[in-house]
Order: sequence, then C-alpha cells, then structure tokens
Amino acid sequence: MQQLNQNTLADCLTTATRTANVTSYSYDRDNLQAGIVHFGVGNFHRCHQAVYVDKLLSQGSKNWGIVGVSMRSSHLRDQLAPQDFLYTEVTLNKDRFGESTRLRLIGSLLNVLVAPENSTAVIRQVADGKIKLVTTTITEKGYCLSSGCIDKKHPDFLADSASLDSPRTIYGYIAAAAIQRCKQNGPPLSILCCDNIQSGGEHLQTGVRMLLQQHDKETMDWAKKQMSFASSMVDRVAPATEDSLKQLVRKTLELDDAWPVSAEPFSQWVIEDNFAGERPAFDNVGAQFTDDISLFEQMKLRFLNAGHSIISVLGYLEGHPTIHQALEQASILDFVQRALLKNVLPVATIPVNVKGEDYIADVTKRFTNSALPYNVQQVNTDSSQKIQQRWFPTIDDALAKSSTQAADTTLMSFMVAAWVLYIQKALNAGELNDPLHDQFIAAQLTIQRQEPHRQDEGLVHQFLLIAGAGRFRFLNSAAFMSTVLSNYQTLKNTDISTALVQLLSRLSLQQKEVPHA
Repeated sequence: MQQLNQNTLADCLTTATRTANVTSYSYDRDNLQAGIVHFGVGNFHRCHQAVYVDKLLSQGSKNWGIVGVSMRSSHLRDQLAPQDFLYTEVTLNKDRFGESTRLRLIGSLLNVLVAPENSTAVIRQVADGKIKLVTTTITEKGYCLSSGCIDKKHPDFLADSASLDSPRTIYGYIAAAAIQRCKQNGPPLSILCCDNIQSGGEHLQTGVRMLLQQHDKETMDWAKKQMSFASSMVDRVAPATEDSLKQLVRKTLELDDAWPVSAEPFSQWVIEDNFAGERPAFDNVGAQFTDDISLFEQMKLRFLNAGHSIISVLGYLEGHPTIHQALEQASILDFVQRALLKNVLPVATIPVNVKGEDYIADVTKRFTNSALPYNVQQVNTDSSQKIQQRWFPTIDDALAKSSTQAADTTLMSFMVAAWVLYIQKALNAGELNDPLHDQFIAAQLTIQRQEPHRQDEGLVHQFLLIAGAGRFRFLNSAAFMSTVLSNYQTLKNTDISTALVQLLSRLSLQQKEVPHA
C-alpha cells in the first residue's frame, strides 16, 4: 500500500470510496511560509495547536506554518519526513449515545528539526525574522523546575549558563536565538507556553532573561522591548498512537500513515493576550484570548488534571490498564466526582460564566470515552511533578479556611495516601516512570532500616518531601498528616476496593445524618 504524502493524498481524496468523515486541508502548502517554531512535536501538539493552525491556514492565513523541533529523538522526524510531514488526526468518540470516527489530514507542519543533531539549525530557525511565534509543549520536566522555580543547579541549566553553543534547555535555545535576532535587528518575537504548568510564560521569561544576563546584556535590553512571554491553557485528551489507530487510518484512506494521532472531540485553547508583534487570529478558529489566564489554568489543573491523576492512581492500584476502564468501576467514578465536587470546588476560583458543576460533569464524561484507551501509567508518568500543581494547592486552600468555613479534605487525604502507595508499588514492580525515581529508591532503602513502628510514617513523610510538599502548609498540619498516615495504613493492609467502598459508604451516611436547614 502507498504511503501518505502530498502526491498520494491527491489521488486518495478523489477516490469514490472517500466518505463524509474524511476532510483535508484546502491550502497550497507550497505557498506557505513558516511563522511558528514549536518545541516538543508530540501527539498532543499535533492534535491541538497544529490543528488550530491548520484551520487558520485554511482561512487564507499563509504565514503561520509550523517548523517543529524535537528536543530528544529523531523518531518523529524520521516517520513523517517521507510523508512531507502530513499526518492524520483521528477524532474518536464512543459513549452510551453511540460511536463516531472522523479523520482530518493536517498540513500545517512543514518540517521537523532534531535539536541534538543540529542545534545550530534550530537556533537559526528561531532567529529567522519570518518567525513570529515560538510555542512549547515539552512537559513539566522540560522546564527544569524545583519547588515551583527554575533549578539553577540543574545540569542542563548549568550547561547553558556556561555556554549557548549547543543549548540543552528551552531557555538556552530561545536565548541563543534572541542573541542572533538582536544582532540582525530582527522583528519582535512572541513566546507562548502551551504546557500544563501554571505561569509557564513567566518561567520562560525568567529562564531566558537569566541566560541573557549571563551571556549578552545588550540582547537583554533588546529582549525587554521586542520579546513577549505568555501562558495558555490547553485541553484535549490525546493518547499514545497504537497499531490499531494506524490500521484504522490505512483501512479508511487506503494509505499508510506512519504516525497518525487520535483525540477526543473536545478541544480548548485559552491564550494570554500578550504578543510582541503580529498575533495569529486563533480566535477565528475556536481559541479564546484573555487578559487573565490564571483562572483558566487553575480550573484545568484543579479539576481536569487533578481528576485525571486521581483516576490514574486508583486505576493502577486496582489493576485497570486504562482510564475509561478504571471509571467502569463504580467506586472510582463515584470517588473522583465527589472529590472534585466536595473537596476541590468549594475552594476553587473559576472564570466568570463557567459553572463548576457543569465543568466537573463534562470532565468525567470525557474520561469515559472508551474509544480513546488512555493508559493509566501514561497519566502517572512524572506524577511527583504533577501533583504539586494538581492536588497540593487545593489541600492548602482547604486547610487555610477558618474554623467556621472548614473545607473538606477527606477525599484528598485519601488520595495523598493512595499516591504514596502507588509510588511504592510501582517502584517495587519496576514500573515507576518519574524523574525522581532514584530519590524514591534511596528513601525507601533508608526507611527500611528504621524501626518497624516508624516506617509507615517515615515513608509517607519522605515520599511527600521528595514530591515537593515541603513548600506546602499541609505537610505541617498534624491533623491532616495523621489522616493521610491512617489512610495509607488502611490501604496497605486492606483490599483497595473494600477501602474505597467503605469510605464512600461512610461519607454517604454522614451526609444523610446532616440535618436539613
């Protein structure tokens, strides 16, 4: 069977077997100009930002093509280059109302550079005056953060502090390109973070400016006037590509696509309106610009992302391989809905015109989409970094309430305990994918040498410290930590299904006993 590329696609779309569920870009790719450099060309970017850009190009905006940058591997470039960097976005949905599949051929990705192979080419591309926007999806660990700030002692950041000849961080690449752009008296450049981290734009600005201060103060002055740094809130479930997806595309298109992407129907992009130069009209293709991104960031982190992590931890402990399978267990579905409604919503500040209860209902409905088998361990990857933003601030906010406004932390204390047990079990099974893996191993070995009656408390405390809990108030709350320890001991010694059902039954009984006003 022929491989997808610009030549074969033309024949594919004129074949009588094509159906209404297949659409393609409508612009002439040969007349496009790259205006965006994107770092982190993974599945999420290709089913999210690249799709918005594809729609924008289809409206006649010819100067916003994407040059992708892979920060680590050449695999994606090698897969897509023979396809002229075309690929298929497959929208899948399967729920109680039925099943639907839609395919869209995406042409917005024009090239992929591999940073470790040729850092000079990456720097030159970002420095090119035709590039107006740099976007990033490099995951939390790509920002070299520690306790919410850039870790100046991180080996990669230290390397970039010493030299920008071959950058190792996103900050290094942008700083090196800024120096070239300044020397060329280039036009303004906007930097936009599209990762699930709060104040991502501020982190990018801080890191770049620290390196410019170190390497080129003249460019620092230029950057303050000619560069902007913004955050965005992005949302769309995009699981890893499986062979079954490739087979679906092959059957539908009668072409081989080496690396299609799948996603849910829902997609959201809220962008901080802070651009140094020309702003792409993403609001014409479904995105939203806002002057205050923080409420949208917090809403997604504390509801959708927090819920995702709750399900993935409980799902792993219960032996469920995927998110939707975990939610088929009634107690897990009940738990995550209650946690978001009773523990998170009362202490969350959400944007105007957004109803919290409806947002929570949409979140859980999206997670039950069985057409997207999202692996729980994919969500659990880097969990020590994720829960610092997804769970810990909510717990602190709840504990900060006055005694007359006491907020509930019952379910979150259970989840903290469940996460500790998850780390322990995944570590022992050789299934923990976390940047702090070695620290967890060292802590566990140290604690095993303590007296038996102190081991549980020591393990809970040390694992949470490793996960950054030291900068949150809840770690010093004797009452909260006592509950976490009690939950951990219960989970360790009891079947988790039983523990979940008992907890939910107790909460339901307590709710019935509360007298109505």
